Amino acid sequence: MSQLDHSQKNESASPQQPQPVKQPDYVNEQHALLAAIVNSSDDAIISSDLSGNILSWNHAAEILFGYTATAIYQRPFASLFPAGQLPDHLSLIKLMQQGASIGHFETMRRCQDGTELPVALTISAMRDEGDNIIGLSLIARDFSVGYRIAARLTQSERHFRQVVDAAPNAMVMIDRRGLIEMVNSQTEAIFGYTRTELLGKPLEILIPSRFQRHHPSLRTGYFANPISRVMGRGRELYGLRKDGTEFPVEIGLNPIETADGIKVLSAIVDITERKRQEERFRLVVEAAPNAMVMIDSQGKIEMVNAQTETIFGYEREELLGQPMEVLIPERFRQHHPGLRSHFFSQPSSRSMGTGRDLFGLRKDGTEFPVEIGLNPIETAEGMKVLSAIVDISERKRLEERFRLVVEAAPNAMVMIDGHGKIEMVNAQTEHLFGYPRTELLGQPMEMLIPARFRSQHPDLRAHYFASPSTRAMGSGRDLFGLRKDGSEFQIEIGLNPIQTADGLKVLSAIVDISERKRFTDELSRRNQELNNFAYVASHDLKSPLRGVDQLATWLTEDLAGKINDETNEHLRLMRMRIKRMERLLDDLLLYFRAGQLGGSVEHIDFAELVRDVFDLCCPDQSFRLELHGEFPRCHTHKVPLELVFRNLISNTVKHHDTKKGCIVVKAIPNEQWLEFAVCDDGPGISAEHSERVFAMFQTLRPRDEVEGSGMGLAIIKKTIESLGGHIKLSANQPRGAVFNFTWPRNTAEAL
Repeated sequence: MSQLDHSQKNESASPQQPQPVKQPDYVNEQHALLAAIVNSSDDAIISSDLSGNILSWNHAAEILFGYTATAIYQRPFASLFPAGQLPDHLSLIKLMQQGASIGHFETMRRCQDGTELPVALTISAMRDEGDNIIGLSLIARDFSVGYRIAARLTQSERHFRQVVDAAPNAMVMIDRRGLIEMVNSQTEAIFGYTRTELLGKPLEILIPSRFQRHHPSLRTGYFANPISRVMGRGRELYGLRKDGTEFPVEIGLNPIETADGIKVLSAIVDITERKRQEERFRLVVEAAPNAMVMIDSQGKIEMVNAQTETIFGYEREELLGQPMEVLIPERFRQHHPGLRSHFFSQPSSRSMGTGRDLFGLRKDGTEFPVEIGLNPIETAEGMKVLSAIVDISERKRLEERFRLVVEAAPNAMVMIDGHGKIEMVNAQTEHLFGYPRTELLGQPMEMLIPARFRSQHPDLRAHYFASPSTRAMGSGRDLFGLRKDGSEFQIEIGLNPIQTADGLKVLSAIVDISERKRFTDELSRRNQELNNFAYVASHDLKSPLRGVDQLATWLTEDLAGKINDETNEHLRLMRMRIKRMERLLDDLLLYFRAGQLGGSVEHIDFAELVRDVFDLCCPDQSFRLELHGEFPRCHTHKVPLELVFRNLISNTVKHHDTKKGCIVVKAIPNEQWLEFAVCDDGPGISAEHSERVFAMFQTLRPRDEVEGSGMGLAIIKKTIESLGGHIKLSANQPRGAVFNFTWPRNTAEAL
């Protein structure tokens, strides 16, 4: 590269001469002319003293090295060149003293910005009038091109290097031989080498050994057709760090025209993090419970998961690279490219084919219903689409079963969506309302509601959808339906929330209760007539009974001592049976009114009420009362409760087989009801009569032996059941009977 030519003394005069204090005018003119020539030279002209410090610096030197004359003055000459590029200053002086000259010496210069660039130097001695060396003169020129061109390109070259060094990716420039000519700081950071360790080295230093043998031919091929492109598209590329570790990379190649010919600038991206993210994405896709298929803009399959293989019956190698249409039935394929293009032009996450039935095609040729969600995915290679495909065969089967159940229902069934639009009806709906189902589907529910109720319905529907539950609609209100012919009819509606793939729906069961209402009204009328009859009978029949009783009393009084004992007994039995008949009439009226017993609601101490009833039923205290358990204190209707306890306690006293006994009343814990048990130690009641005792006019002993109408237990049973409670009889131990009954906690609501 460089050569030192030993020749005769340079005959050219030094551009820098020591000037005497007084010079003739022509000498001053000569110096001025020489200074003008130096300053206008295209070559950098620099002078230094014997110590190697710079004395003069022309404009071309400013351009070539980047320093101004002021900035460089008195700085060491050697600072302009990398260490080892030139002999030291004293050695140069010695060479000059020996008569040597240095012409066109090629070396590297160090510019102000730190870059090192090639330069050609000519060095000669500066001498005084006595031919003594007083310094050195240096002429520098960019050896690759003419100086003017180099001067114009220097600033651009520096800018290029600055841009490359500031790049966020590793940047490596190589020549045709594959030798590295330039790297940036990111290259050092990513590969772990310093810049000096890379410059001049073959690019293969950064490539794993298993790829190195192919690289020279690939490089030759690129230089034969140099264009900007991504290297190794479709193949995985790896870089090799100084520590021997490998990492995945992506490389962009860019040809650069230079004075020395074509170079290649490679932009190298460490894609380790991207690969990690892609692997996480792949694992998520693989673990998805649905089939997942990713395609490119051409519709080619790039990724599938295990569920895709299971659902469609293909191995994944059979699908990768194939058009998406391979999974679509033939009759839908012609429309698919247009739909795909439309999606890529307006990508957004959404369901495919909303409102249409979609089908997939298995490898064996069978079709199955599907639901598809589309998701655009931005990748380094452009937009992709990830499709989530759900086999809804089972859902369709369940929907069909549901439809068949609804269709077979004996009531009208109407399903609506959140906007009140009718989505399903059954045959009973058509029959009940007089519409064919085609006239109902898609219509607002309000078309089946009389006009006077329609304004309230949207708010009621919104309230139900906000708090859905299975319940009756309009409890406590009369509801009406509207037939197609405009006639109205009374209905009862049960509401059922149904969760579907399209959101919450409401299934309404609608029952025509017109006939029931007529029956109920008729039953109410008949009951009223029966109550009236019982009331009239109890009063009108008592009048002749009282007359007969009065006659029997008169006969007894008038014939006192004149009739025999048998006649007296007959008169006694007649009066007793008249009294029994009167009680029977009273109990008959009480039975008919048992379900209507009420009276005012009072705060009752249940224990105190039981004691009062006992004192009334057993005033002679021949029986003993025991209370067990925690008796409540709460609000209830006193009259019906007192009736129940009075009948149960009086029956115990009346039917006991001894003149003394014990009655135990228990309060039994129950979260939903108040529960009580009335126990005695009497003869008890056989299990075979446990239901019979609650029937009307039933007594287990002859009526002449015990007073009573046989209506007491029937009355209290009807009273308790009218409140929603129940009563039962069981045996006591070792003898006696136990009557258990429940009483509502909130009697006011029950009544």
